[in-house]
Amino acid sequence: MLAKMKREKFDAWQTELLGRACIEHVQQQVQGKSPQVKMEVYKELTAGQRALFMFHVLHDHAHPSVAEFVSWIAYTLDHFSYWIGIQAGLRYFEQEDILHLLEEMKVVLEERNQRLGIQMSQISVLDLEEDPSLIEEASRLYQRYQELSEGTLLRIGRTIRSNPGEFVTLCDGA
Repeated sequence: MLAKMKREKFDAWQTELLGRACIEHVQQQVQGKSPQVKMEVYKELTAGQRALFMFHVLHDHAHPSVAEFVSWIAYTLDHFSYWIGIQAGLRYFEQEDILHLLEEMKVVLEERNQRLGIQMSQISVLDLEEDPSLIEEASRLYQRYQELSEGTLLRIGRTIRSNPGEFVTLCDGA
């Protein structure tokens, strides 16, 4: 299920954008589909594609704002296969700093949930408006995530450039 890409186009992509170019076709295939279809597509991916896909499952949802960061982390914790896949993807790209950061956010949410007697699925964007300590911790971790993810995108691009056959089929000419 590797995307085909002309060598010139592959070489022309900015390193930090190369990952998206290599996985976009997979994202389009699964968007809005049932969990069963998503799993079937996922199973067809190479190890590198799986890691790249799961990074984008995290990043594309968590990147836009603190609120989306918190709600997406809660969602992936509630849907544990996502959480495990994201961790595996980050390990593939040797992104231990982001793994530690996500674990910190997990602890923040779990401690808050235990204190309030709620489940992960009950966390909402409104919680940030009503809980000053949550917004403080989440903002700190989100800012750090933003900083780290820039390096992760570069690392992903470098990994793809050094091992293109794991992510894309390169072709020559027109």
